[in-house]
Amino acid sequence: MSKIVISGYYGFANAGDEAMLTAIIKALRSREATAELTVISGHPEATAARHKVNSIHRFNPLAIITALQKSDLLISGGGSLLQDVTSRKSLLYYLSVLALGKWCGKKVMLFAQGIGPIRSCLLRRLTRFVCSSADLITVRDTDSLQELRRIGIPGEKVVLTADAVLTLPQAEITQGRELLRQFGVPADKRLIAVSVRKWQDGGNYLKVLAEAADGLIEKYDAHVVLLPLQYPVDIGVCRKVRQYISHGEACTVLDAACDTEQFLSLIGNFSLLIGMRLHALIFASVMRIPFVGVSYDPKIDGFIKEVAGVNAGKIDGLTAQAVVAAAEKALQGSKESWQRLDDLRSKAMENVSMAFSLLPVSQKHLKGE
Repeated sequence: MSKIVISGYYGFANAGDEAMLTAIIKALRSREATAELTVISGHPEATAARHKVNSIHRFNPLAIITALQKSDLLISGGGSLLQDVTSRKSLLYYLSVLALGKWCGKKVMLFAQGIGPIRSCLLRRLTRFVCSSADLITVRDTDSLQELRRIGIPGEKVVLTADAVLTLPQAEITQGRELLRQFGVPADKRLIAVSVRKWQDGGNYLKVLAEAADGLIEKYDAHVVLLPLQYPVDIGVCRKVRQYISHGEACTVLDAACDTEQFLSLIGNFSLLIGMRLHALIFASVMRIPFVGVSYDPKIDGFIKEVAGVNAGKIDGLTAQAVVAAAEKALQGSKESWQRLDDLRSKAMENVSMAFSLLPVSQKHLKGE
């Protein structure tokens, strides 16, 4: 039985990170149903209950070292763990977990990560030192691959794959339809989802998105649903957007905590999704729903570039006209975009195969030896 420790931004009700954990766990168990999985989490009890795994607190170093000593492999990821834009402390934390894994003599894999930006020269050197000792690194986009090269990570250790969430199956939309009904969302309107998060420009972008929502409501006789992908953190900005929308009766804030399956089911009911949060866009991709990205971070640009998707532009300088034009373009559809998504899904499946290749016993078992 393989023993695997998983490190990431888990246990904080962020739908994207919880979806990544769900996808990683499902993929690992599809290869070895009896694998013993231990997740390092901000809320171990919730993580253990939701994902049916062992879980330890992210700030319990003794428990982490004990789990690593008993393990065969440390998986770090996915997500944008190695960056210093939101927090230098966060980057130092995840590098310390990687270093602990090697100190304990274990195989270490960075799993479908998005790398950077890392702006500090000192932290770039530290990242190079720690990550160069990893046994394998897979990244989810070309920009991350190039960033690791600039940092100085040996090329033979890095493989371009795709975000783990793309391995999730499509969900039935019935559950989402019922949740929308409970919130009074009309069933006879074209539904447009908007995913927003708090950012650093004083909130002007929220007014821009509200103006764009008004334009789409008028153009398509639509109803807009604001989705908080990190609950309840995103509720405040969702409510602000609704306050700015002139057609307030045609807008609903979905004030509910949803798990990965529920979010996928919800998104399957929309004609279009406009999203700041990366995994809102990825959920739409899984459900084959047209989407428009609004970029506050290079990871948004990276994903949209990989799938030949539609980008409304960066938060700085965003205009309602650009958002509406991008929405119109996305609704027209693109065969190239869906084909690229199929290719990325296949690449995402490779992450787990490569993880198990680091485990000699499992590798022999898979080969029938």
